[in-house]
Amino acid sequence: MLKKITLLTVVLALMLSLVPVAGAGYAPPMADVWRAQSDISSINIASSEATPQFPNALVFELQANSATSIVDVRLHFRVERDSFVRVVTEEKLSFVPSTSISASYLWDMRYTGSLPTGTIVDYWWTVTNSAGEKLTTAQQKVSFSDARFTWKSLQRDKIMLYWYSGTDAFAQGLLDTSIQGLASLETDTGAVLSRPVSIYIYATTDDMLGGMLFAQEWMGGGAFPNYSTIIIGINIFNLAWGERSLVHELTHIVNHQMTNNPYNYIPVWLDEGLAMYAEGPLDASYQNMLLSALASGKLLSVRSMASPFSTDPDMAHQEYAQSYSLVDFLISQYGRAKMTQLLDTFRQGSAYDAALQAVYGFDMDGLQQEWLAFAMQKYAPPTTSGVTS
Repeated sequence: MLKKITLLTVVLALMLSLVPVAGAGYAPPMADVWRAQSDISSINIASSEATPQFPNALVFELQANSATSIVDVRLHFRVERDSFVRVVTEEKLSFVPSTSISASYLWDMRYTGSLPTGTIVDYWWTVTNSAGEKLTTAQQKVSFSDARFTWKSLQRDKIMLYWYSGTDAFAQGLLDTSIQGLASLETDTGAVLSRPVSIYIYATTDDMLGGMLFAQEWMGGGAFPNYSTIIIGINIFNLAWGERSLVHELTHIVNHQMTNNPYNYIPVWLDEGLAMYAEGPLDASYQNMLLSALASGKLLSVRSMASPFSTDPDMAHQEYAQSYSLVDFLISQYGRAKMTQLLDTFRQGSAYDAALQAVYGFDMDGLQQEWLAFAMQKYAPPTTSGVTS
């Protein structure tokens, strides 16, 4: 008898060893979690929805019932974006406890800041009844999108382009411009797009501004690097400007992907300078601004342009012009490989001066002096000098 019991024990032990054990490195799929929880709970989800009120809000709604009163409902949601931490928002909803409840939550983005069109939000619920039973639902996704227009789309490589006004040829031309801009950027700097980007082409600036909260009236477009999204107003009447601006904003996305780290951002003069450089030769108005600053000795320092640019239009105009010239200097004098190395150094979280010193052998003040000689020779008479901070 002892032998039989021992043999049975061994067989049972072997069988159990083949069954994955929760908490021991085994994570059941979400669908299995839903089923397992549903089997032990009398809670039933009648409906779960998330409705965008673009660009102002996102409304979450839940209807549920249970054999005993539902006493607690928690909404959990997470925005899909570049982040080094997994941020989940939890909201406890207010409702009257009952065996059948309806609960809702309004995410009012006028207080938190809005999301660019096309952003995906993941959400799920935890519902608890008076018997202590708890149900956590499977994750759902909602696209926070601008539904005022019927969007068409084109895709090539890592670029998805959306538009609603204009011919297919119009959209194809903008997609071609984007691809060519990326190719030129890679040739000049070694910077490449590593993840997909979405581009939304609005027919007018007013249409675009209508899809934003607290937008400045002078904005013609914008990049949202953490969301890999670009929005811009382009039509056949401003096509030349639109193509340059599209490449400009696309470069900001590439810069972000090339240098993203949890410690530091690249200096603004480098980010904007690369974007200006990717557009092509410096526009005449910017050249005139640079010439004037050189002639009057009112150049801005590289160190001052590491921070966000001025809100004064004339000052910002000069900052863009000088940033272009700084990047022009670094690429023409030191080559593509050094620029790639600089971006990689920033990706490692290096400080501004330390990164320049490691790659070029000078800090921002040294760059100022090296660049000034280059700028004087390229843009101004030999007698011109002077720098202001």
